[in-house]
Amino acid sequence: MIAAAVLAGCGAPEPLGTASERVEAGQPAYHGGSSHGGDRWIHVTSGGRERSALLHVPRSLHKRKRRVPLVLDFHHVNGTPEAEAALTGLSALADERGLLVAYPAGIGGSWNAGRCCGQAWEEEVDDVGFTRDLIDAISEEHSVDRRRIFATGMSNGALMAHRLGCELADRIAAIAPVAGVLHVPPASCDPVRPISVLHVHGTADVVIPYEGGLGVVPVPVSGSLDFISVAESLAVWRDRDGCADVSHVTYAHCDTTCTAWSRCADEAEVEHCAVEGGGHTWPGGGDLPPVFGAKSETFDASERLLDFFEEHPM
Repeated sequence: MIAAAVLAGCGAPEPLGTASERVEAGQPAYHGGSSHGGDRWIHVTSGGRERSALLHVPRSLHKRKRRVPLVLDFHHVNGTPEAEAALTGLSALADERGLLVAYPAGIGGSWNAGRCCGQAWEEEVDDVGFTRDLIDAISEEHSVDRRRIFATGMSNGALMAHRLGCELADRIAAIAPVAGVLHVPPASCDPVRPISVLHVHGTADVVIPYEGGLGVVPVPVSGSLDFISVAESLAVWRDRDGCADVSHVTYAHCDTTCTAWSRCADEAEVEHCAVEGGGHTWPGGGDLPPVFGAKSETFDASERLLDFFEEHPM
């Protein structure tokens, strides 16, 4: 792919400094299932359809007898599990930290995230049910820590992560959408418990605009492309999590500032990382065509969201 413009001028990424202690490289925590590791496809029947996901299993997960976290990473419209893995780089980080990563495959390269998108939305595919079935299938083969199942995604995948926060909080511990807002009617978002949310978004995103409104999408996509703003999305989550209107800055370096609301019910937290001038991209990740805007190279969204997940088990 053609490299997107880079938000430059600040040098290398600065350590975030809020992560819990990492699992030693080469010694991930895992017990049960296959010890061969690597990437493999996992298939499930869900909603009368044959569905699949690319599952990354660090090769040494069998070395420790402890349950392992699972991260679900949902691709953008017209994306694939393989492309999402290349974009986010989560597999390499999973090897370092000792966790499973699943990259689910959407119907027609799309997810039914509520008010859009694509074939999945047109056919009213039950992608929430598919996610539940996928978690069950992976858990049958691997010793998944039920308190540490998380969801992230890019664009349409981020919209899907928001929907899972609303409808699958009994299974998902925390979500981290990147470049995507809440896209179900806010009144219908009724999680069964407070759920922690990390929202990453570029302020110059025109596909899913930071300030809300009609998105400028470079490919035909069915469904509503009229989005609420990032601020409105965060307000919904702070309300659902019972957060006090008190925030603090958790990270500020170069183009990115992260702000958190930590005084929430049941130790939940809502955090937002705003990438100044950032486009519809994955900060610190792989390149997208220039039409999607500038990408930060000084903030690593993948590292930050994994830190956030470590800090917020169910």
